[in-house]
Amino acid sequence: MTAGKRPTTGDEPRRPRLLVADDDPVVRSLLCSQLKGAFDVIAAAEDTVGAIELAEKHRPDAALIDVQMPGGGALEAVPQIAARSPDTCLVLFSADDSDELVVRLINAGATAYVRKGVTSAEIAKVLTDSLKAQANVAPI
Repeated sequence: MTAGKRPTTGDEPRRPRLLVADDDPVVRSLLCSQLKGAFDVIAAAEDTVGAIELAEKHRPDAALIDVQMPGGGALEAVPQIAARSPDTCLVLFSADDSDELVVRLINAGATAYVRKGVTSAEIAKVLTDSLKAQANVAPI
C-alpha cells in the first residue's frame, strides 16, 4: 500500500471522467488541480480542435469548455463534441454571459453555463448537477 492512499474495496463509486478545455494555461492547470478531488480529470485541451479531438478519443462523462478559445471556441466545440461524444455532458465556462450566446450554446448541445470567477466548489456543483440532470432526461 502506498503511503497516504487508502486501500480500495471496489465498492467506491466511480468518479465522473472530466475533460477541461481552456486556452489560459494557468486557468486550465488550476481547474484540473482543483476539480480532481470530485472528478477523474482525464484530459485537458488548450484550444477548440484539441477539445474536440480529446472528447472523441476519451468520451468523458463531462466537459468543461471555455467559450472563447482559439479555433472557434464553444460555438465550434459544442456541436462537434455533441455529435462525436453524445453522452458527454457539456458545461460552458466563460466571463461572457450574454443571453444570446448562452442560448445559442444550449441549443447546440450544452447542458449548463458557469461564470468565470466562481469557486471550484461551485464549478464542481454545476458539473455534478448537470450530470445528474442529463442522466434523468429520458431519451426521445
